[in-house]
Formats: sequence, structure tokens, C-alpha cells
Amino acid sequence: MNEASGIHTHQEIWEQSVAWEATLAHILNQEEKIRRFFQEEGFKEAIFIGCGSTYYLSLAAAAIFQALTGVRARALPASELLLFPESSLPRKEPALLVATSRSGETTETLRAVRLFKEGYGKKVLAIGCYEASKLMTCASLGLATKEAKERSVAQTRSFASMFLVAQLCAGIAAERPDYCNQLRALPVHGKRLMAEESSLIQGIGEEPNFRRFFFLGSGPHYGLACEAMLKMKEMSLSYAEAFHFLEFRHGPKSMVDEETLLVGLLSDSARRYEVALLAEMRGYGAKTLVLAEEGESEELSADYLVLFRSGLTEMARALLFMPLLQLLAYHRAMAKGLDPDRPRHLEPVVLLE
Repeated sequence: MNEASGIHTHQEIWEQSVAWEATLAHILNQEEKIRRFFQEEGFKEAIFIGCGSTYYLSLAAAAIFQALTGVRARALPASELLLFPESSLPRKEPALLVATSRSGETTETLRAVRLFKEGYGKKVLAIGCYEASKLMTCASLGLATKEAKERSVAQTRSFASMFLVAQLCAGIAAERPDYCNQLRALPVHGKRLMAEESSLIQGIGEEPNFRRFFFLGSGPHYGLACEAMLKMKEMSLSYAEAFHFLEFRHGPKSMVDEETLLVGLLSDSARRYEVALLAEMRGYGAKTLVLAEEGESEELSADYLVLFRSGLTEMARALLFMPLLQLLAYHRAMAKGLDPDRPRHLEPVVLLE
């Protein structure tokens, strides 16, 4: 591993609060146009699609969109809509398609959008990082957060910035200026948490005794837990899985031992149940890293504890999980002598023949 290994990934994780600030300004400057788009649409359901990281983004974004707007929303891999449209698309009620892609050139996503438009004639909202991409040009409304572009293969600041776009769209569609105003505080809190907690995260990532990583999250946090799992796999080639908190009891807990790190993305809504699960797993020998808004280590069954202390609501602060969990994967990769900038077998864009 040369001296420059991981330099781009490290920079893109650490400096992403700047991209968040630019994203907030760029999207909120288009607030009226976005509001008109949702008001004119008249849809009964929203379908969010993506591939890899952006599919996991879609899981979290769809949960937040439904919670804020009251409109039925669900997430699918783009390939499912493309290959199995009969079981993926509504037959009678009008739907909105929300397609997310960092490059805007991913074949599966582009073909799924084309199929949706040809078969259903409905509008498409695109979220990405490149204004001139194919996805942006074929969408009814394209929102590109160009400040989040990356040199690394693994998505870090692009994922977080596109998720922020999806959150802002949900707030605008729901006519919730209070929610959008809370999102404005995210860059400050994200920068603070990196400064305060990066040493803790580095130490955990470099701990050689951890052989298995489980990321637990429920509700909107499940998609974020999946993305944290993917970062650990991509960057560090480590055994990692993601589960809903209570689903972990239904089989996966058999994998827990003294070489296990359980990472809990704690909610307010289900906190009591989530903490009980963490306590049970500690009884089987696991160590726990808990990320929460408030609390004490003993109360939260945490061996390692990160407190946000943001004052933001559960759905508004969800983005704060990502930088530290991305950093965890980065340090795990570096400790194993791998280059996070160049994950094995991976390319920035997946193109099909």
C-alpha cells in the first residue's frame, strides 16, 4: 500500500459538510419549482429506485417521504423494476418515480426509467451529481448536487448529499418548512461530530479482534444501516451485514460472539426495544457501538457511544449517522493494508452490454 492510499476517500468523508452546505443552498434556491412539481403531479404512490448505495438511499428516503407526506412510498432496486415490472409497478393509480444515481449513467436505472415512462407516462424525479448526465436529461425534474462529486469508487459524500436532496424534497412536498429548517443545521453538527468522535471511530476501526460487523437500524435508519454495511464490505473486505433491530433475534444472533461488533443506529421511536436487543447481544459476548441523540453508556448498553446532541428530530438528524460510519469502514480498510480509494473488482459506474 503506497502513501497515497485512501487519500481521496479520507478527504471526501471529512469535507462532506461543505458539500451539504452547497446542496442546501442549491436545492432551497429551487424550492418553488420543486413545490410546483409535487403539486402538479397528482400521484398516489412514490416509487424510489437506485442501485447499490442509491438503492439503500432509496429505502431511507422512501420511509421519510411517506412519514412526512402521508403518500404511500416504497423502494426497489432499479433492476427489479426493469426485470419484473408486473410485480413492481402499480396498475391503476398514478405514481411518481424517484430515481437516484451518482453518475446518472447506470444502465439499470436508465432502462428502468425508460420502461416506466413508456409504460405509464408519468413524471420522473431524478437525483444525482452530474447535471448533464443521461438520467438528468430524461427526467421531468432533475436535481444535481454537483459539489458532491467524488474521485473515489465507494460513495461517501455523494450518498450523504443525495440523501439530503431527498430529505429536502420530502419536506417541500409535505409543505413542512419546519423540517427543511432543521436540515439547515446538519452541516454544523456533522462537522462537529467528526471533530469530536473521529479518534474513537479510528480506534474501533483498527481493533484487530473484530471479525464480524452487524449494522442495526429500523424505520428510516434501516437503509442507512445497509449503506454502512456496504461501505464496510466495499472498503475493507470485512464480513458485514445489516438488519432491522428486532429481526436480528430471528436467526442472525447465532453468529454473535466475542469477535462481533454490533453497530446500533438508535431511534427515538423504538429506543426501548432497540436497547434491549443490544443488551441481549452483549450477553453473548458482542461489543456494541451505539449512535444516539442522548443517553449514557450504561443506559444504552453501549461499549462505545456517540451522542449527536443535535436538538433535531429523529428524521431530520438521520444524515448524521453516515460520516462516522463511513469513517469506520475507511479505518478498517487502512488497518488491513487495503486502499479504500480502489475497492477490489469495483468500478464507479456499472454499465451493461
